[in-house]
Amino acid sequence: MSTALGPAQLPWSSDRAPADYARLRALHGPVGHDDASGAWLILGYEAARSVLTGRGWTSDPMASEVNRQGLDALGIAEPPLSRTMLLLDGDDHARQRDSVRDVFTPRYIAQLSDGVVAIADDIIAPIGTRTPFDFMTEIAQPFPIAVIAEWLGLDLPAAQTLWTEAAAIAPALDGILDAEAAPAAAGALAALVAEFLPLAAQRRTEPSDDLLSLLATDPRLDLDEVVMNAILLAVAGHETTANLLGGGIARLLTGPVGRRPIDRIDADDPAVLDEMLRLDGPAQAVFRVATFTQQLGGHTIGAGDRAIVVLGSANRDPDVFDNPDQFRLDRDGRQPNLAFGHGPHRCLGAALARLEVTVALRMLIGREPVLDGPPVLRDSRLLRGLHSLPMRFLKGSRS
Repeated sequence: MSTALGPAQLPWSSDRAPADYARLRALHGPVGHDDASGAWLILGYEAARSVLTGRGWTSDPMASEVNRQGLDALGIAEPPLSRTMLLLDGDDHARQRDSVRDVFTPRYIAQLSDGVVAIADDIIAPIGTRTPFDFMTEIAQPFPIAVIAEWLGLDLPAAQTLWTEAAAIAPALDGILDAEAAPAAAGALAALVAEFLPLAAQRRTEPSDDLLSLLATDPRLDLDEVVMNAILLAVAGHETTANLLGGGIARLLTGPVGRRPIDRIDADDPAVLDEMLRLDGPAQAVFRVATFTQQLGGHTIGAGDRAIVVLGSANRDPDVFDNPDQFRLDRDGRQPNLAFGHGPHRCLGAALARLEVTVALRMLIGREPVLDGPPVLRDSRLLRGLHSLPMRFLKGSRS
């Protein structure tokens, strides 16, 4: 696809992203136009926050004529998740987000702590001492899926389909698809709709004490919106948390034992997770379209122009973060990282992700983990994460 903006057109590589971000900032400054992708690159921290605030920008990719032409060339009328809060703005976005806003607050999420701990223990405790295993397939992926499946009240077939299909939908989380990803995403979405639709219809008339019932019984949402937003919450929550765990844990375990970052941290220190998010946040970029002509970073951006807000670059902006490539726990926090976004579309599940990662990190530290081989990075420019992370535990779960 030559005209639509897809992951293959992003001007950085998956294995050299931090270095590529520095190169792009040196070339363009905080804002610059990338001719190859036909989009504005938002690379600096302050410029990124400005765009994410929302005024003058939309998250709807169909606001761009170029994107519409690209999707049409693929035979796709609209992005797979176009009817969800992810790609809506204004009143429709607020209506859908408000349906679950109250149960994603930090105070409410804290009430889920005991259940999250129990799920983590069920997954981590059975792994044997000194037994080699892959952290991604044994812990990072099943843990957040088990949490969100339990909270949504999914039956076993729906949970299994979520496990199987989530990765294929992940490239569509910002409404941008290329020719290679589109068929798999469409097929995965169809499989999930087939599982979620009857469950949502049942919860509409026979609600239970779960997140899917909360969505299904909201009179402001039609059944299609219930289904699509439940799928969004399930896929986005799983993919982002799994990749944050993988990338963050790999960083914490790198180095000689006794001098690794994990050897000097407190799992409950918020600064630990903040630095994991800043350096290894899974969402490397989000897409926006300008709704009117405006000035940004000394450039005139026209209505309908596309922008790539490069979160991975903004979080390493040396004008905001001293020694930006270093893992440091003494940052003052006055400029929070943008890994969860900013503004109206800031990640709804941020508090849940923080709880899950903190719980997992606490248990992992207790098992004295060590790397058992090099991490293998996924070939993905948009959602950064690991394909595999070989590991061993030196201490038993009940020691």
